[in-house]
Amino acid sequence: MEKEIIERLQQKTSISAVQCELQSGYDLSPVEAEVLARRVKELAEEQIGDDRQRGQVTYHAVGIEEPPGKQLSECRRVPVHLTVVGEKDAELWGEEGCLALRRERVRRIVYEATMQEGALSQEDVACILGISVKSVRRIFAHFREQGEWLPSRGEIQDMGRGVSHKIPIIRRYVEDHSFTHISRRLGNHGIPSMTRYLRHFASVMILEDRGLRPEEMQSVIGISENLIEEYRDLYDELNTSRHQRTLERLKRTVLSKLAGTDTGTAKVTDGPSEGAGAQKRDLR
Repeated sequence: MEKEIIERLQQKTSISAVQCELQSGYDLSPVEAEVLARRVKELAEEQIGDDRQRGQVTYHAVGIEEPPGKQLSECRRVPVHLTVVGEKDAELWGEEGCLALRRERVRRIVYEATMQEGALSQEDVACILGISVKSVRRIFAHFREQGEWLPSRGEIQDMGRGVSHKIPIIRRYVEDHSFTHISRRLGNHGIPSMTRYLRHFASVMILEDRGLRPEEMQSVIGISENLIEEYRDLYDELNTSRHQRTLERLKRTVLSKLAGTDTGTAKVTDGPSEGAGAQKRDLR
């Protein structure tokens, strides 16, 4: 493996994350910061432990808000818990084989990092899973061919932070996945956040139907034009007979709130199906 890649990965350890914070925040020399960082880490492990689940590892990823071009040594790092071995992995391996399992693990940890405010590079993914960077690139290319751009650090820098997880969440909901399923699949993402994404998406659909331009939509909805364009593209993709019922229900939910009618009952169900006993969430 290239020396430069190894050096970049070494700068993402928990020690280097604490050391960076001590150097920038307390004006310590690199040596002083490293010694103190190691002691702080020892005390934290002794006193606090961690909240990782079975099958998870903790990795220090670059903060998702860090801009491209910034020196890695100066970037904020955040600890993220990543599921290397999931409950369904053995079943997937047995039914679909090693390649399917490898793809699922790559996809899972990239989304989990994003949901915890971290961004993994393809090099990070290769190191965590013990596979080559070339293999990771092929897996990313596979998902792009399927119409899904995994939110690696490079992809997030290219498309903007806001789009990285909103689009997959909305697509899964419209394709008849429940909130609970989506949350588990995408790193236990919060249901209140998911309802907000759906509300904004529904607002874009309504205004698109009425012929408003993106800049006009922005003044009404209060989200970026870039995200509005992504939602318009997604609406164009999903606006088929197969998804019509779910899309119309989302529109009705938002319209009823905007009109001030039935404000106590405008709901979105835990899943697109409206069976008896379905859990409900407010779109607010």
